[in-house]
Amino acid sequence: MTTTPPPNPNPNEAAQKELLASEHIWVAKFQFLKDSGYLLRPRYRPDWVPPWSLKPGASRLRYESGIVPSRPELLDAQRTSDGKTVMLKIAPHDSPEITLQEYLSSEEMQRDPRNHTLPLLQVLRDPSDPKTVILVLPLVRRVDEPPPASVRECCDMIEQTLEGLIFLHEHKIAHRDCAWGNIMMDGRALFPKGWHPQLRATYPDGTEMKNPTPSRTAIGGVRYYFIDFGISSRDQDKVLGIDGQEPAPELSATVPYDPYKLDVFILGMAYRHLLLEEHTGAEVLLPLIDFMVRRKPADRPSAAESLQKFQELRKTFSNGVLATRLRSKEEPESALARVVRDLHYRVQDIFWSRKAKPP
Repeated sequence: MTTTPPPNPNPNEAAQKELLASEHIWVAKFQFLKDSGYLLRPRYRPDWVPPWSLKPGASRLRYESGIVPSRPELLDAQRTSDGKTVMLKIAPHDSPEITLQEYLSSEEMQRDPRNHTLPLLQVLRDPSDPKTVILVLPLVRRVDEPPPASVRECCDMIEQTLEGLIFLHEHKIAHRDCAWGNIMMDGRALFPKGWHPQLRATYPDGTEMKNPTPSRTAIGGVRYYFIDFGISSRDQDKVLGIDGQEPAPELSATVPYDPYKLDVFILGMAYRHLLLEEHTGAEVLLPLIDFMVRRKPADRPSAAESLQKFQELRKTFSNGVLATRLRSKEEPESALARVVRDLHYRVQDIFWSRKAKPP
C-alpha cells in the first residue's frame, strides 16, 4: 500500500529551495548578527521552514516570510536593544564609504543641522569574513515613495539637499553619485505604523497599506538624506572615474575633472528626473535646474551658488504657486478632474501649511 508523503519536508531542504543564492550569506551570518545585537527575520534563521511548504497548494505570496530582498547586499534587521528596525549593508572592508561615513556621523558633524548624511550607527566586523564589514544604518524610504505632491514639497527637498551638498563640499567631500536613487527620506512620520523594508507598499507584517501616499505637508515635512558614499572622494580637487548612476558629460577614466561641479550636475539632474520627467506642475523650478546642469563644468555654479539661485527663485513664488499640485504623466487627467483635484489640494495645502510645524 502506498502512503502520501507528509507535507512537512526536511527543513534545510525546504529552505534551500526557497532562498535565493544571494541570501545564503545572511543565513551564515545569522548567529554573528544575533550575538552583535541584531536579529534577522525568521526567513534567515538556520531552522527556518517555509510555512507554505506545510500547506499543500499554499502560495508564498500570502506570507511575510515569502518577501525577498530587493538588493543582495542590503537586509533589514531588528535591533534587540530597543526593537527598532535597521538596515544592514555588506561592504568591502576597505571601502572609502566606511571612513567617510564614520567621520560624517561623528558627534561633532551631527551637531550641524546642514548635515544630511544618513548616520552610520555601527560597523560590524565578522572575524570569519575579514574581507567585508556590515554597516548598520537607519531605516529610510526612497524619495519617490511617495513623490513630492506640490511645488512647496519640491522646494523643501531642494533646499535640504542643496544645504546638505554645501555641507559636504565645505568639508572637502564630493559625493560623486548624489543621484535621485541615493536621496532618501525619513518616513517615520509619514508611516507611523511602519512599513516592510523589502516591500515598502506594505506594513511590517506584509499586509497591503490602505493609504500608501500620505502628505509631507500635512506632517510638517520630512528630512532628506544622502546615502551610498561608495565612490565618494575627500580632499581631491580633481578625480578620475566613470562610475555612478548619472552619465555626466565630464566623466572620464583618463581626463581629470572637478568632483564638486560634478555633484552639482548630478543633483540638478536628480531634480529633473524626479520632478519634471515624471510630473507636470513643477516647471517653475526649471530655471534652477537648467542653471545646475550646464554641460561644461566651468559654466556651472557651485553648490552654494545653486542654493542662492534657488532662494532668489523661491521668493518669487506666491502661496498659490507653492500649492500647485504635481500631476503624474503616467496618469493623465481630464480637464474637469484636474480642476477639481487642484482646488481640493489647494484647500488642503492652506490648512496643512497653517497647522504643521517645520521639520
